Amino acid sequence: MTGIETKDLIWVGVVALGHSLQLGQAATEVANLRRKHKISPPTTDGPPDFIRALRAQQNCVEFAIPFQVVLWTAGVFANQVPAAILGTIYLYARRNYIKGYIEAADKRIKPFWQSIRALQGLVIVGVAGIVNTGLREYAGIDLVARLRQMAS
Repeated sequence: MTGIETKDLIWVGVVALGHSLQLGQAATEVANLRRKHKISPPTTDGPPDFIRALRAQQNCVEFAIPFQVVLWTAGVFANQVPAAILGTIYLYARRNYIKGYIEAADKRIKPFWQSIRALQGLVIVGVAGIVNTGLREYAGIDLVARLRQMAS
């Protein structure tokens, strides 16, 4: 790839926007529970459903920057399709994480690990893309092109 065009990243952009909406939804859930239970900021103590919602939202915020970094790294240096697929899996797992955590703390565990696996996949795709780009640009070796030749 000689240059990146917007069409090369449209699906990564869609996933990134979906992520922003998801973070907003989690914050809205906390705000709704604050109103329901009459909990004024900055208080972080309250009924169990409020505390679980707050923890779910905070955990999603804690993972927001790493997710965005690996999503865009994989999309830019490798390919938007695997990046967007793994990003969508991450968002789906996080949706289930938030919903499950609010219901009961133990319901967060499976979707949490599913989201971690999606992040790990994005890291692998991103690292592979960076390695291939570096080899292509600085050593004249294009591993992707070689794999395509071998598959033909």
